[in-house]
Amino acid sequence: MKRKIVVLMGIIFFIGGCFFGYTGFSNYQEQQSQKDWPTADAVVTSVERRWEISGSRRHRRGKWVYDITYEYMVNDTVYTGEIVGSTSKKEIDEPFSVKYDPEDPSVSTSVLSPQIVALILYLLGGLLFLGLGLGMIIFPQGIKGRKSKVEPDFTTL
Repeated sequence: MKRKIVVLMGIIFFIGGCFFGYTGFSNYQEQQSQKDWPTADAVVTSVERRWEISGSRRHRRGKWVYDITYEYMVNDTVYTGEIVGSTSKKEIDEPFSVKYDPEDPSVSTSVLSPQIVALILYLLGGLLFLGLGLGMIIFPQGIKGRKSKVEPDFTTL
């Protein structure tokens, strides 16, 4: 029974590793596709602070995050955007730059250049989970728990 649980956990870790890798790669690809978008000056219109909790029940951690609403202008039209869960606080009326889709100016992002560090962290996390998952699937009893198939011959000593 214990072996089945370990294998199931290995499968879950393996799927989690695939998810991390896919998420990091797709985020980076999206940022690459936005690389040539024009920039606009935005101004913060509202900031909502909330406490976000993460981690397991035993190791819960919390931090303040900010949901920021902003406005920017393109061709004399005002558009609204939102940054959800930012760890950096902004003040109302604070200016900053955003990028917007030239084909649909209502779509904007505060990420001004592709984040290679985020991609690397996602891929490393994904590889870690993939490796742990494979290890749990291939060696469900652990490396120390495996029994040797060759019995030592002490008669020749």
